[in-house]
Amino acid sequence: MPLSAQAEVTESLVAAMLLATTGGLLDSFVYLNHGHVFANAMTGNVVLLGIALVEHHGVLAVRHLAPLGSFFLGIVTSRVLRDRLGPRASFIGLSLEVAVLFIASLLPTNFPDMAFTGLIAFVSSYQITSFRKVSGLPYSSTFVTGNLRDVALGLYDGATAGTAEARREGFGNARALGLICLSFLIGTILGALGAPRLANHTLWVAEPLLLGVIGLLLLKQRQELAP
Repeated sequence: MPLSAQAEVTESLVAAMLLATTGGLLDSFVYLNHGHVFANAMTGNVVLLGIALVEHHGVLAVRHLAPLGSFFLGIVTSRVLRDRLGPRASFIGLSLEVAVLFIASLLPTNFPDMAFTGLIAFVSSYQITSFRKVSGLPYSSTFVTGNLRDVALGLYDGATAGTAEARREGFGNARALGLICLSFLIGTILGALGAPRLANHTLWVAEPLLLGVIGLLLLKQRQELAP
């Protein structure tokens, strides 16, 4: 693989790991400090919503509907930005996420949980729509189910493929997605550590991670424009 292509693969993986760390951090922090709902893991919110409905806990049901609605709206807004702004939409979406998370970090701890989680879910949805592949390989930066599936499939392909190239590709895919899963776990640990100690200031930990991704986007853009 040419050196420039290898560098692009590395930058793509680093960006994916930074985004996955952010996704894990936001989910654990929001769950612990803001009503036991998830900012990104909409599957978890749907499960908890169903349980609340069966147990006739109307308040809990509404609590899980707030991030679901905000997430849906964020996905649509992200698509609108992409259709109108093209490649710049990813940069603008991440910049908006950085700004909103900083504002949210300054909100008092008694700020209404549903409004807080809705705000976080809205901006977090930008990651899912804007960053869906690492070096051509589909992945998610906000949940790990699909990533874990592909880690297992990559290991299987690496162990059983008929050619050396296919085996390298299988193990390479497993390695990349495994690192993304590990990054998500690290993010959840950071969020769990910060939630009881830093309260909403825990969101400050996410800021340098997202700024790092923005830096990589700007670097890639500069390389593409270079003669």
